[in-house]
Amino acid sequence: MTDISAPIAPTAVPSVGGRVSGPDITTVSTPGSPIPWHHAVEPDVKAYWQSKGYDISDPAKIAVAASKGHLEATKFLGVPANQLLRLPADVNDEVGWANVWARLGAPADKSGYDFSTVKFSDGTDLDSGFADFMREKAHELHLPTQTAAQLSKSFVSFMEQADRREAEQGARQLSEEKAQIAKDWGNDYEFNRQTAVQGAQKLKVTAEDVAALEKVVGYARVMEMFRKVGAGSNEDSYIPGKQGGEFMTTAQTAQARLNELMANQQWAARLVQNEPEARKEFESLTRLISGYVPDAAEAA
Repeated sequence: MTDISAPIAPTAVPSVGGRVSGPDITTVSTPGSPIPWHHAVEPDVKAYWQSKGYDISDPAKIAVAASKGHLEATKFLGVPANQLLRLPADVNDEVGWANVWARLGAPADKSGYDFSTVKFSDGTDLDSGFADFMREKAHELHLPTQTAAQLSKSFVSFMEQADRREAEQGARQLSEEKAQIAKDWGNDYEFNRQTAVQGAQKLKVTAEDVAALEKVVGYARVMEMFRKVGAGSNEDSYIPGKQGGEFMTTAQTAQARLNELMANQQWAARLVQNEPEARKEFESLTRLISGYVPDAAEAA
């Protein structure tokens, strides 16, 4: 017969840090409610799961989600250090970002950009000013050398296309204006054309000057202006109150002034750009040289 009055030996409780550890009293479960499967998992691990959006109610779901994350991470394991790029934590870390740009192919300074292979379609090199501008901007934007060269080629292609479009438009406009002035002059076309040539010679303008003026005011207007200048020697009588000698003095003075202005590159550039004051002075001088006086309708 068993003696039930014998004392029961106490169960050994593991010690922690030299101290006897008692039962865990931090977890209280009510009768009939299951203890969460993750109740013994470290809090920081559970916090990590929650930050990732894992469903911690089911251990199977946790396992699947964690496995997928691990498989994704293993793709980057074993990559050589020279293929990894660490971005600076501080956006103002100039040295750190300089290392990033260098790893991506940007040179240390603007002299590292080489545009010697970038040429126009006819084989000519880039204008030195444009090449310097591209170096400045490429360095400012931390462009890799190959990217900067390719961008320069794209700019050159764009400029050439724009020049072709402008030339085509100018040719169409010139053709239309020639047709219009031929219609306006009718049977007198050849006579008026020769008179216009004499007017241009009288003003001592070059073919380049004429071409520049045509871009500003148009072919028809330039031809008509030179025609009037060429015919001016026969139009002294159109200037009321002026004798021939007085007109010649005025015309010679105007011619000298025009020659002086046309030799001034800055003034000539203003005229080509259709600057109002330069154009007004040019027209005034050519009228004095030709002796032409606008009629009332034209003056209005």
